[in-house]
Amino acid sequence: MSIANGQLLDLANQCLQGLDAVQPTEEKSKALATRLDYVRTVNGLLRQAKTNERGLLEVMQDTGRPSTFYKRLAALRYFCFVRMDALLVDLRRFVGEGTVDGLAVQFSELLQQVQVLVCLQQQGMTKERRKKRSKRQALTGLPSDWRTLLCRRGGAGKYGQALLVSSLTGARPNELVSGVEILQQHDEVLRQDVIHFKLMGAKVKDKQGQPVRVISYASNDSNPLVVALVELLRRDSIKGRLFVQIENAANFTVEIRRLAKSLWPKHRQAVTAYCFRHQWSADLKAAGDGDAVSRGLGHMSAKTRRHYGTAGQSRSSDRLRPVHIDAARPIKGLNMMVPVTSLGSSRP
Repeated sequence: MSIANGQLLDLANQCLQGLDAVQPTEEKSKALATRLDYVRTVNGLLRQAKTNERGLLEVMQDTGRPSTFYKRLAALRYFCFVRMDALLVDLRRFVGEGTVDGLAVQFSELLQQVQVLVCLQQQGMTKERRKKRSKRQALTGLPSDWRTLLCRRGGAGKYGQALLVSSLTGARPNELVSGVEILQQHDEVLRQDVIHFKLMGAKVKDKQGQPVRVISYASNDSNPLVVALVELLRRDSIKGRLFVQIENAANFTVEIRRLAKSLWPKHRQAVTAYCFRHQWSADLKAAGDGDAVSRGLGHMSAKTRRHYGTAGQSRSSDRLRPVHIDAARPIKGLNMMVPVTSLGSSRP
């Protein structure tokens, strides 16, 4: 075997030894979207490292958010293991069959990344931890009718319908990607015309989240948001039915930030899609029905709602008042199941 091949095998062994030191104790399969996100994250960090004097280590440590640091760590670990597997395939193919200079360069680069990974795992997060702000604090300083104003500002745009749905339901952006079905019909039990929103839940597992939930409003509700929805249904629905869907959750939040910035340029915190969720929770908490808050937010655990808007953040002048909220699963601690029936029935 040539000297070049011997040096190459030595580089490969060093990489393997380094990866052995950072091998997770419990290897969990990752969803494709997570794996792709990890690769994008590391590629972005590697680009930044090219212009940083201290290289990748400094770039990886340049955050005061623990969630960001540990995501970067997980992404780099995944990236290194995948890269190692690919290089080992190439190693078996090329050793003994001519020059391996290009492969040696790739192993050298991987070794540097593995060394950074080992160092990060030993050091942990070194930058001072930034104080975490609750997302619901972003509501402080906004006018009581901020949702109405924002929906009017963006009403003619691409996300006009989605803004209304988000305001009236507190839907997660990813739930809007799945799509929300809206139906206006006469409710025999409530003896009035009602608008139902049917949402397919995100963050749903065997014992977590609501697979389906339905939030209903009276069609004659005088809240400006409901009035705007009634007009939307009159104009765009087919026999009282409308399906609202967005393509990209991140782009939706970017648009909300842009609209809010144009309305309130001096507001200190970013207004995002989750602000609608916090404000919706605040309105329901002000009405005094805690379990309705949990069902409407798509939670199974009553404890989770404490992280979302407070009753004091709701003002009666612009408060939303759903007439009914159903969910597929009981809230933990309740003895009764609240069923969700078909949107086509007299009740959602």
